Amino acid sequence: MEYIRNDGTIAIVEGDKVQYGNGIMRKNKIGSNFTNGIIRGGYLSSFNGAFEEELIAIETGLGDVVDAKIGEIKDAYALLESKLIGADYSNIYELSGIVLETVNEFFGGFANIGERMAYYYPNDFAESKDNKISNLKGTGAAMCVERASLAQNLLRYLGINSFFKASGILRNNIKEDHCYNLIEFNGKYYIFDTSIPNLINGQISPLIAEITADAFTLISSPISDLGISIVTSHFNPYRNMDVNITYDSGREKSIEVSSLDGFGSMHL
Repeated sequence: MEYIRNDGTIAIVEGDKVQYGNGIMRKNKIGSNFTNGIIRGGYLSSFNGAFEEELIAIETGLGDVVDAKIGEIKDAYALLESKLIGADYSNIYELSGIVLETVNEFFGGFANIGERMAYYYPNDFAESKDNKISNLKGTGAAMCVERASLAQNLLRYLGINSFFKASGILRNNIKEDHCYNLIEFNGKYYIFDTSIPNLINGQISPLIAEITADAFTLISSPISDLGISIVTSHFNPYRNMDVNITYDSGREKSIEVSSLDGFGSMHL
């Protein structure tokens, strides 16, 4: 994919490789970073394939980054298949809900920090040398990067054009590294987040917000100076309140959108 940066330089991105101008094609780690701070784990990443052997940079909570691969996730594919019986393959809201259910059940919960640290640092804070996201199955330890990585493969398995995005969010005016997915489906474009819940029709659903084609092009760019900030509004069932989240991929432009339910109406 080719991008023209603000300084006129052409940037070419192929998976986890990037080339600026006439420079050499460099391989970068895919992973969490924040464009308005120190970039962690490589360039502002937007990987548009299924993960196989790519290195995914994971922030552990100690302020450092470890590398992991997706690992063996055939059980996740089987679980996904079991949930697709009778599904409406034309309804992205239904499909995204099935992906969320699969991610939740595969990992067995969310953000068990103790289990997560015990996995990545099993012996006196010595890093594990066999980091695989699939090894967190059933631990309840997965956080946004592991969840978005698994969701990326599940979405691609369904034939949905998805980008794995690592950038940042602003939540309660606090910057956080964050990973999520960007979806192109039947000529429409969406932010899809398996780590931030939304309440729709009394059920917990993934945060999914429709955005314009131009916004999708900017936010999916792996080049920080082409970025955009998108503010989403949704109802968080855990906080019992409407919440605004800014997905931050650079701030030269900013737009505001609302999360949507399966019937296409705004939910504010």
